[in-house]
Amino acid sequence: MSTRSALPVPTVPGWHSTPVEPIRSDGPLDAIVTAVSGYRPADMAVWFNSLKATGFAGRIFVVAYDVDAELVRWMEAQGAVVFTYRQDGPRYRYSQLDEELADHLDGRKLRVDGRWTWTRRILRFRDKIHDRRFFHSSELLRDHAERTGETFRFLAFSDARDVAFQCNPFDWIAANLPADKDLLASVEGITHDDPWNHRMTIKAFGKHALRRVAGKPVICCGFFAGRFEPMLELMLANYYFDQSKRIGDQIAFNQLLSFGAFGRITLLTDWQQPWTLHACTLMEPSKSPGAFADPATLPRFEDGVVLTRAGERFAVIHHYDRAPAVEARFKALYGTP
Repeated sequence: MSTRSALPVPTVPGWHSTPVEPIRSDGPLDAIVTAVSGYRPADMAVWFNSLKATGFAGRIFVVAYDVDAELVRWMEAQGAVVFTYRQDGPRYRYSQLDEELADHLDGRKLRVDGRWTWTRRILRFRDKIHDRRFFHSSELLRDHAERTGETFRFLAFSDARDVAFQCNPFDWIAANLPADKDLLASVEGITHDDPWNHRMTIKAFGKHALRRVAGKPVICCGFFAGRFEPMLELMLANYYFDQSKRIGDQIAFNQLLSFGAFGRITLLTDWQQPWTLHACTLMEPSKSPGAFADPATLPRFEDGVVLTRAGERFAVIHHYDRAPAVEARFKALYGTP
């Protein structure tokens, strides 16, 4: 039997969210969540403006770590629900050390494993926001749903500064996610023979883990989506899976999806389907030893639009800033805060 109802609200102490304006809807909402740290409005303009241009009318959530209050106010003005940790003058700041110490305090006893070296070497501890964002995205959105009573259909997790939108990504999900699948992710045009992915998998988990994904395409965690509750579970599991390593959000993501429990409910797409494109390895032929994408199948950039080879418009362009012509186009259209 679940004991979640007995937990204090909010379930992630220390965090606050902006007031929620009701969204009129005949059914569950779609939602997208991202995380920011150190950014300014100019860094987020393409993300927000291109998303709004698709007609997306769901809920936008932002987990904000170390940012100016100016950015928080600007994102709120764009309609986002912004989660912040602690205000310090003109900035909001986050401390994973403070949060985790509070999280492991049981009465007056700090219950931590002796291998948690950061409890002994505080000055060497560094916040790992690229991993921690999955924990907060899961727990803060669950808490939001419980407190507000809002219900959600699909949820997407998105990188922030390097993602742009050409269509509403949830339209494609609604039309193409089978009933027996709950999650949706996209592969890059490289396998784990790619030097960075090869090296980081061994560094994080060892060669036994590399064998689990040997020869398989790299699944990118820069943009993925699915049904709301399974997405909360996937993000939290990815954080816990990587928690002891703290070096590889994407490495953990690929290991997690190699297990049948998650793999069986995940639909994988590639660059020949007009959903999410990871431009870093697919806008042009990759020079990586792990590259396997047939150059004849790669996307086209025509009249300012990124298309599949068959001529369909991609909904999401991740790493749009890795392709100079694409970056220039998106910034010209959407780059003004």
